[in-house]
Order: sequence, then structure tokens, then C-alpha cells
Amino acid sequence: MTWTDYLSEAVRTQINCRVFAAFNANVDMVINVRPEDVAAITAAHPELLGQKHHRVPGRPVSTPAQFLTLLEECLEAGKSYYDVVQAELGEWFLQYFPEHTEAMGGQAGIIANQMAALGAQAYVYNPVLSELQAEMYDPRVRFPVLEQGRLQWVPIREGVNSTWTKVNYIFEYPKDAVYQFGDRTVTTVRANRVILGTRNPLAAMGFSEEIEPYLPEVGAAVDVGFMAGYHHGRIEGRADTLEEFLELSLRQHSALKSQNPELKLHYEYVPMTASVEEEVLLRTLVPRFDSFGINETEIIRVLDALGFEEEAGEIARNERSFSLYQGALALWRELGVQRMHLHNLGYYIIIIAKPYHVSPEDVRRACLFASAVNAVKAKQGGAVPYDAVAQMADIPLSSIGFTQLECFAEEAGAAGYPVEEDFVRTGIMEAEDHIMILVPAHVVPNPVSTVGMGDTVSSSAFAAEVSLGLRTGGPI
Repeated sequence: MTWTDYLSEAVRTQINCRVFAAFNANVDMVINVRPEDVAAITAAHPELLGQKHHRVPGRPVSTPAQFLTLLEECLEAGKSYYDVVQAELGEWFLQYFPEHTEAMGGQAGIIANQMAALGAQAYVYNPVLSELQAEMYDPRVRFPVLEQGRLQWVPIREGVNSTWTKVNYIFEYPKDAVYQFGDRTVTTVRANRVILGTRNPLAAMGFSEEIEPYLPEVGAAVDVGFMAGYHHGRIEGRADTLEEFLELSLRQHSALKSQNPELKLHYEYVPMTASVEEEVLLRTLVPRFDSFGINETEIIRVLDALGFEEEAGEIARNERSFSLYQGALALWRELGVQRMHLHNLGYYIIIIAKPYHVSPEDVRRACLFASAVNAVKAKQGGAVPYDAVAQMADIPLSSIGFTQLECFAEEAGAAGYPVEEDFVRTGIMEAEDHIMILVPAHVVPNPVSTVGMGDTVSSSAFAAEVSLGLRTGGPI
């Protein structure tokens, strides 16, 4: 079979498992950063260009000068960025960036909507669910509530429990756009985004005290879960230190699996502010999960935090499939997770332990399905309905991915790795303790939206993988 054959088969994959997502959801204020908008700001406030970005690490972005400095740095680098913003800046943003739309944001929210759109039984838990937030969910998503001491899964809009809504301001920019910051010209090298989010202690990244006793029932009701938000590191009033937060998170993780030990849980990486605390959090939590998702930029940070400076430096110097594989392999061994999914522009690298609950061919199929879902999202935005996925069977996978397949075969083979002659055709390399799958992916030029692409890839791939495991009758 060819990669075209693999793709044609993959787009027919169905998500027929029960999918759960927690914790973070918010309203994304998606802002199109146009050169004329930046020009309008600098014309109205030339004094901002002379100010330096005076901000203590860990403190929110709180002034227009801090924002403008940050925006210029990110446009020039072409990489994604996330930070916290003072809520009061929101009105200023909307004054100078008139092109904006509201959309579902947050990993749990995006994943739950995407799973519902693909036909899965979708469940979500948010510690804070406002009416505005609930209206952004697919009505097929269900939410846990307590009624007369019993756990009930109700339609999402019946689960409203707050009037406060978290807002993320998403500043999206295209490739090859030219921006003028005074006498400095910045040309973007890649389409990407800057995310600045508001924060509220109510939006805790954990299950409430009321729902915690019912977590065994929650876990028993689902097959796969996607957990995100641990990077917050604390819950005000309940877990005020990292140690207390980790104790709470581990306790709740164990409760989720207590009545369903086959429940598969995925940890999608989001960076913490403090790298020292991040090392403790990753070493404590990730080994308890079945799967870990990360991108090509984030892995450099994590490798550095865990002491793998050589691997991090090599990726930073020469990002390619072989350097990313070596970095992912170091993390996989260090963290002891069964499955690691590194998603990058044009291809994915997955490392699975031996033995594994599904075949490498099914892992590959699930990733190609995720690529198709993500490509449709890039073309049209929003959650992708299942009926739209099949259109990507006729769209070729990226030349980036095929080039990296060939380069990996040559470099890994020369380094003594067990690369078979048919590797470029299969993407599968079997080593002594693991299997690596390199999967070419679609690349959509000038995507409508870049927000949530990593979440869409990770969730679609792992949920498809779990569904394929159910299909074969093996353990999920």
C-alpha cells in the first residue's frame, strides 16, 4: 500500500468510544492582526515604541507598551506564545483590533466540541461553566451534575454553575505579512498566534470538592480522557502550594481510574511559568498518564527543564525528524509514559512502548485521520464534522513529511538505528523497547485559524486509536 492508500483508509475511521475532557475552557476572542492595525496603534501612540517591556516573569501583561513589545517579538520569531493578561486591557485590544470573532477556547472545550462533531459520545468537566460558555458548546456534549446525591450527565446547557467567563485574546497573524514598528520592519516567517488569557481563582484546574467523591463513576462512564490545565500549578484556597496541588491531582487521577483501570488518559502539555516547578510537576504527574502530547517548540523547553540540554540544543540548532525523535525518545524514557505524540508542521512522531495495546499500523491510521481532521479545521475553522473529513483523502500529504521520512531513514540508519528498507513506505521503525511511527501530515497554507490545532491533532489521533482498539476486541 502507498501513503495515499493509508490516507484513504484512515479518513473512514470512526470515533466510537466515549470521550471525556477536562478542565480548561474559555471564550476565545480571535483577533486578526493586520498591518494597518499595528500602524494605527503606533501612529496614535508613538511613545509606546520607546518604552521597554518592563515586566516581572509570572506577572500578567498589564500595559499597552508591554503588549506591543511582546507582539513585535512574537511576529518576528513566528512561534506560538501564551501568557496571562490583565483583564482591563481587553477594551484596549478591541478598540485597536476591530476584526475579531468569538469562539470556543481552552483545550477541554475545543476537544469536547471536536469529539461531538466527529460523532463520539462527548463529555466535559469545567469547574466554572457560565451561560455564555455553555452556549459555545456543541449541544450534544454532556456535563456532570449532582442531583439528590447522584451523579447525572446532563446536556451541557443544563450544567451552568457561574456567571464569570474566562476570556483568551488570540492574536493571529499570517505568513509573509509585513508590520512596521516605528523604524523597525518585521516580516512574519510563519502563520501563528499569540494568546493572552485572563485568569480567575474560581477557574481551578481540578475537580471540585463536591464532584470528587463521584470520580470513580465519572471514570467508569468513559473510555478515554484528555486532561489539560495542570500548568496552573495551584488551586487557590484548596491547594495553595505545588506540593498540595500535586497531591490533589494524583488523588483525583487515581479515583478516575479506580473503577475503570483500562481508562486511557492523555496529558496535553502547556508550559508553566517557572521551569523549576515545571520539572517537579512533569516528573510527578506525566508517568501516571497513558499518553503525552507536545509540539516541536515546547519539547525544547521540556528537555531543558529535565536536564537534556544536548537534545534540546540540537533541535534548536537543526530542527528535523531525527533530532525531534531523539528528544522525544529521551523524554519518553525519562517520564515512563506509554505513548508520546510530538506534532509538528508537516509530520508527527509517535513513540509507543512494547508491547502496546494497538498495532503500529493502527497508530499510523489514527494519526492520518487526525491530520485530515486538522486540515479541514485549518481550511474552515471551528469543530470539524465527521462528514467533512473524507474530503482530505484527495489532498496530498505534505512534501515536508515525505522529505523528513527520507532524511530520517538516511540519518537514523547511519547512526545504527534499526531502519528497515521499507521505512519510507511505512513510517514504522521497531527498536528493542519501543516503536517509532513517523507520519506525514497535511499542511494547509494560510490557515483560517491556528488555535487548537495541537489539541485537535492529539485528541483526534488518540481517540481514533482507542476506537480502533475497541474495534479489534483488544483491551482499550
